[in-house]
Amino acid sequence: MNAMLVSVSLLASLAAFEAQAQIPQLNATCPGNIELHVDQGGPAFINGREATLKVSNENYYEARDAKLGVTVSVSRNPDGSSDVSYTGKNRANGVCKVVSTASAAQDASPAGAAPRESHPAAEKACLAAVAAKTRVPAAKLAVSEALGAEAGILVKVRVPGADAPWSCMTDQKGKPWSVTYSGSEGAL
Repeated sequence: MNAMLVSVSLLASLAAFEAQAQIPQLNATCPGNIELHVDQGGPAFINGREATLKVSNENYYEARDAKLGVTVSVSRNPDGSSDVSYTGKNRANGVCKVVSTASAAQDASPAGAAPRESHPAAEKACLAAVAAKTRVPAAKLAVSEALGAEAGILVKVRVPGADAPWSCMTDQKGKPWSVTYSGSEGAL
């Protein structure tokens, strides 16, 4: 009996892990100045603060910020697009606008191009570092490229309004040691 309970529990955990691993990168803007940023595979951030992520299945999940009293719900459609809505304090609710997704960036890449590398710790740290340097909320930023090498990891971050990406270098554990703008400083 105990072995069966352990097996069922293990299978449920693996299913939840698999569903979370399928979560795509997503940025959305909701009424009431609510910004959602979800890294590929999680975590999720509401207004730049890490939110509790509840994955129901590979097509539906919720990000909740208890301090703000906000829950943002994301459902993936069969065509790969996402519908995003939110609920908040005092029965506030509404439909959010999807600003960018990982699939949109992949759709824009040349046919046959290899998928980009993924370095979640470095990407998360670089989004925070670029957000601090540019004073743009991390939820509005998007990772366009991440490349690992023996010396560290290069993460390129798109900032709205900038004509070139920001470059962030991290060590192998994801700790940033350089954050620079790769375009002309006159264009900042």
